[in-house]
Amino acid sequence: MGLMHMLANTSRALAVVLGAMLGLPAGAQAVDTGARRIDSVEVELVADRSAIAPGEGLMLGLRIAHAPGWHTYWRNSGDSGLPTTIEPTGPAGSEFGAIRWPAPKRFWIGPLANYGYEGEVILPFSVRMPTGLTGGSARFEVFAQWLVCREVCIPGEARLALDVPVRDGASGQAPASAQAPRFADMQAATPDPARAIAASLHPIEKGLALSVTPAASAAPISSAEFFPYVTGRIAAPAPQTLRRTGTGWRLDLESADGADSSASLDGLVLIDGRPFELRAVRVDQPVPQGEVVSVAQRPPGGPTTGSGLLEAIQGRSGSGSTSDAGAQASRGVSAGSGGASPETGWVLSLVFAAVGGLLLNLMPCVFPVIGLKVLGFARSDADGAAGRQAMRRGGFAFAGGVVLSFWALGGLMLALRAAGDAVGWGFQLQSPGFVAAMSLLFLLIGLNFSGLYEFGLSLTRLGGVGSGAAKESSTLGAFAAGVLAVLVATPCTAPFMGSALGLTLTQPAWQAMAIFTAIGLGMALPYALLGAFPAWLKALPRPGRWMQTLREALAFPMYASAAWLAWVLARQAGADAMLRLLLAGVVMAAGVWAWGRFSAPPASRLALAVTSLLVALGASLLLLVPLHTDVTAQVSSDSSQAGPPGSNTAVAWQDWSEARVAQAQAQGRAVFVDFTAAWCVTCQANKQLVLERQAVRQAFERDQVVLLRADWTRRDPVIAAALAQHGRNGVPLYLLYRPNQPAPIILPELLTVATVLEALR
Repeated sequence: MGLMHMLANTSRALAVVLGAMLGLPAGAQAVDTGARRIDSVEVELVADRSAIAPGEGLMLGLRIAHAPGWHTYWRNSGDSGLPTTIEPTGPAGSEFGAIRWPAPKRFWIGPLANYGYEGEVILPFSVRMPTGLTGGSARFEVFAQWLVCREVCIPGEARLALDVPVRDGASGQAPASAQAPRFADMQAATPDPARAIAASLHPIEKGLALSVTPAASAAPISSAEFFPYVTGRIAAPAPQTLRRTGTGWRLDLESADGADSSASLDGLVLIDGRPFELRAVRVDQPVPQGEVVSVAQRPPGGPTTGSGLLEAIQGRSGSGSTSDAGAQASRGVSAGSGGASPETGWVLSLVFAAVGGLLLNLMPCVFPVIGLKVLGFARSDADGAAGRQAMRRGGFAFAGGVVLSFWALGGLMLALRAAGDAVGWGFQLQSPGFVAAMSLLFLLIGLNFSGLYEFGLSLTRLGGVGSGAAKESSTLGAFAAGVLAVLVATPCTAPFMGSALGLTLTQPAWQAMAIFTAIGLGMALPYALLGAFPAWLKALPRPGRWMQTLREALAFPMYASAAWLAWVLARQAGADAMLRLLLAGVVMAAGVWAWGRFSAPPASRLALAVTSLLVALGASLLLLVPLHTDVTAQVSSDSSQAGPPGSNTAVAWQDWSEARVAQAQAQGRAVFVDFTAAWCVTCQANKQLVLERQAVRQAFERDQVVLLRADWTRRDPVIAAALAQHGRNGVPLYLLYRPNQPAPIILPELLTVATVLEALR
C-alpha cells in the first residue's frame, strides 16, 4: 500500500503540474499563425475557404506533414500508439464538429500492426459561425496533441492559430483557399456515413466473416481491407482474405486474443481503394462460401521493427550478430538459428524469465539479503528436527514472498501501462520519494546488522537470525525477507531478463503475469530447494561466532546501498533533497540507538517514547523530499554537450535523441547508444567495468563512434517508448548502429570488453 500510495501521489503531482501547463486558456498567451516544425512533423491549422460570413459553415483542419519514415495515428491506433486529439476554440458561439477521419493505412511494427498516416494529411473538422459574428476577422485556435513514431515514438503538442477574414454574406461564395484541393482529397478518402454498407457478421474458425450482398448493379470487387472503430476485436497484423460468394462477397478476419463476442462490428472498409463505412450485425445463418479473390497482408520484406525475443517468437533472427554466446542468448536466438515457432518462442520466454530470476541472486543488490537468509537456514539446521521443519517453512515462505512480490510489481506495471503511463522494470525507482524511503530502510537494516538495536519481529530480522523472538516468527520473517529481496533486486537486470520482460509489452495480461511468475520462481528456487533438502547445507561450517561476524559484515553493503540511493536522489531531485534525506537518516539512527541503549526496564517506556519521537521527526523530514523530480537536477552530468554528432567528439557522451542517431547515420558514422539510469546497478557496473575501460574507449575513438546516452533516471516517456520499440521495458539496453545498416545490433545486458570490441569489428 505504501508503494501504491506513493505512486498515486507522484501521479497526482505530475498531473497538477501538467494540467497547469496545458490548461491555460487560449487567450492566456499569444499564438502565432502559420506552420510549425516540431520534431519529425510540421503542423498547421488550415481552412478550405479564404473567408467566412456570419452563420456560415467552414471546414478547418489540422495539417500534419510527416518526415520520411514517420507516422501518426488514426482514431483507432491499432496494437499501439495514440490517436491525434484536438481542442478547438473560436469566436463566441462557434459550433465545432468532431474530426472526420480519412482512411488510414496499416503499419507493421515487429509482431504488431498500427493504423495511421504518413506523408501529408489533413484531419478536417467543421465549424458553424454564429449569426452575430462581427469584426474584420475570426480567430481560431486549436490545441493539438499527437504521437509520431518510426523506430521510436515521440509525443508532441502545439497550440496553433488561424485568422479568417469575415465577409459580407451578400457578396456570394467565398473563394477557395490554397488548401482546398487537399481538403477535397481528404473528403474523397473519408467514408460518408449516409452511404454505409450493411453487412452480416458470422463467427468462423479463429475469427469473424463479414458478408455483403451488394445491389445487382454493383461491379465485382478485387480488394478489400477493414479497419475497426474499436480496439480489441480483430487482430490488427493478421491477413484479411476477400472471397467472392454466390450472393456477393465476404471478408475473413482473425479475432484478437480475448476478443468479446459482440453482436455488431463497425468500421471503415477500403473497397478497391474507396472508403466506405461498414456496419455489421451478427446473424445466425451459415456463412456464404466462395473462392479467394485477394488477401490484404504484410508486404513481403516490408519495413518492420522489433528485436530480441520478439523476433524469435515471430520466426526471425536478430538484426545483427556477434559471436558472443551471451549476446545471442539475450536476443532469444541461437547462432545460426532460423527462428522459432510462436509456441516454442513462448516456452523459450518462460525459460529465459526463470533463468534471469535465478541469476538475480548473484547480483550485488540482492546478495546481502540472500546471505542473511542462508544464515537463517544454518541456524535452523543446528536445532535438529524442529529446526529443519522450521527451515522448510522458512524456505517456502521466502519463496512465497518473492513470487507474490513479483505478482504485485507485475500487476502494478500492467495497471499503470493500461492507464497510459510509460513504465518499465524498476519504475518505482524513478520516484524520488521511493528512492529516499529505500535509502532509509537500508540504513536501518545496516544498523540492525551492526547490533545497534534489535527488533525481534521487525522486517530487518530477515527470517530469524540472532534471537529467540525472531525464531518464533521465522515464517513471517522469511516471507518479509522475500519481499525485501524483490525490492532490492529491481535496480538490477540479470542476463536473459531483458528480452523476457520486453514481452510483457505486447502479450495479454495472463501471459505477461506468467513471465513475472517465472522470474519469481527462478529467483526463489534455490531457497525452496534448501528448505526441502536441508542436507544440502552440510557443506556450511557449524554454527558459531562466524555467523554473527558475517551478519555484522553484511551491514556494510547495506550502508553502501543507502549511500548509492542518496546519490540517485541527488541526481533526481537535487542536493537539497539529499540533505533532507541525510538529516532524516541521522535523526532516525538516533531514535533506534535510543531504543537499543535504553530498551531494558525500567527505562523501556521512556526509550520507546524517545524512539517514536525521533523516528517521527525523521519521517517528517523525509516527507519534505519532493515526490516529483526536479527538472533542474543534474541528471546527465556525464553527458557532453560539446556539439552535434558531426563534431570531433567521438569519445564524449552526448544526450540521446532519435534525430542525433539519424544525423550520425546520414554521415556514415557508427553510433553506440547506452540506455541507462543512475539507479540501475547493472548499468553502473557495465559503465565502470567495460564502457570506461581504455581498450573500449580507444576502439570508440579509432572508429569515430558517436556515443549517445539515454538517461532514464527520471521518468521519460520518449525513452520508455524507445525501449518498447526494441522489445524492452527496462534498462540497460545497448544498441550499436553500424554505418549503412539502419537496424541496430542489440548487445547483452551484461557487457564484457570482448563483446563490445567484437561488435565494433
